[in-house]
Amino acid sequence: MTAATAVAAAPRVLAETGGSLHTHERAQLTDRQGRPLTAHALRRQETYVFNYPYASTPCFLLRLKEPAPDGLELKPKEGSPYTWPGGVGRDHSVVAFSAICPHQLSFPSAVRSVIDYRRDKSQAAGRAGVIVCCAHGSVYDPTHGARVLGGPAPQPLTTIALEHDPRTDHLYAVGTMGIEVFDQFFSAYRKELNQYYGRGAYREPVSGKAPVETMDRYTRNRIHC
Repeated sequence: MTAATAVAAAPRVLAETGGSLHTHERAQLTDRQGRPLTAHALRRQETYVFNYPYASTPCFLLRLKEPAPDGLELKPKEGSPYTWPGGVGRDHSVVAFSAICPHQLSFPSAVRSVIDYRRDKSQAAGRAGVIVCCAHGSVYDPTHGARVLGGPAPQPLTTIALEHDPRTDHLYAVGTMGIEVFDQFFSAYRKELNQYYGRGAYREPVSGKAPVETMDRYTRNRIHC
């Protein structure tokens, strides 16, 4: 898919972000068997994971307990501000973010994850309903664009722009917003990613379909703080 086609496929996202959408291949979110995922089938406050926009870059998919408002302007310490489009789905509660912490690139792997969404109270954060990276204590608010609430993170988690089809309730990943850290991630973990995905395959763009699974299936060890 070309950038122009991706933009045409997501007019709402493009309009609501003031043109700050970074286009990537459009991918429909599916279950593990490749069947289209519906927004209402997502359990509230369950952590789901899918890889996008590249084969090795994990993302969080969440259906929050409340709607996520749109129109929020986020201002990274470096880089341009952008307007967050809020949640999607019939109740505007479905959001997605890159699961790579921008502080020092901690991420969920098959072996363990030190970054996770906490539906219950986090000791490090002092509250529930946040994404916490236990590597260095960065805390993000998923209801408001994964803005930084505490810790050393220099910017919000990269937003994964979602498109929702109200007729079918299907979900699509169409791009990103905010500062991307994928090149830094590839450089930091090149050896491990080559071993896990095959040489160079970790940089392959995701297109067509993006399988989604629960965090409990994605990783063997969820570390909470």
